Amino acid sequence: VTLDSIGDAVLTTDAQGRVNFMNRVAESLTGWSNTEALGKPLEHVFTIVNEQTRQRVANPALRALDHGVIVGLANHSVLIAKDGSERAIDDSAAPIHTPEAGIMGAVLVFRDITERRHAERTQATLAAIVESSDDAIVSKNLEGRIISWNAGAERLFGYREEEVIGQPTTLIIPQDRRDEETAILQRIRNGERVDHYETVRVRKDGTRVDISLMVSPVKGPCGDILGASKIA
Repeated sequence: VTLDSIGDAVLTTDAQGRVNFMNRVAESLTGWSNTEALGKPLEHVFTIVNEQTRQRVANPALRALDHGVIVGLANHSVLIAKDGSERAIDDSAAPIHTPEAGIMGAVLVFRDITERRHAERTQATLAAIVESSDDAIVSKNLEGRIISWNAGAERLFGYREEEVIGQPTTLIIPQDRRDEETAILQRIRNGERVDHYETVRVRKDGTRVDISLMVSPVKGPCGDILGASKIA
């Protein structure tokens, strides 16, 4: 009852690597019913490939059987279901053994991480866009301290990332324009954007530079405002 009620897929085999139990989540992800899968070789029911090379991945449950140790699945593994559909998964397998009988089989626990993998790819793509942009892209918290600083910001303002992370944004604001930052942060706290705001900032070498700013609120999963992203 416990195995059939949890959110992860659970599949067990006998000592020869034949399926002898699948819970409902495992049935859903593999496309095989428990009745259909009983007695079949595990690699027939649980087919996994590397999502980039499309080469078969060594089955972790069979490795657990062979070596008697807990085995985790390699990154970027894809489960191919009975109908040919694919899902990114992660999993782990462990031998089932007793002092009297030794290794009696293996248990395989796996889960669908397709959404997480998609989010990771999206995040990596956005990070690459930010880093390769010719514009300065900077994020800061609501106290006005810098939390990210791209290569464009290094070129525009002359500071390296390690020099500015955690520093107040007033580091690049001339003394006579410090009130601008207070007003911008207040607008951000109110959920407002600042578009094409023309102003002056100061580089590391002390020279002043005319810039145009676009500042947007950065929101958390619940919609609360965590800080601001600035393009200069």
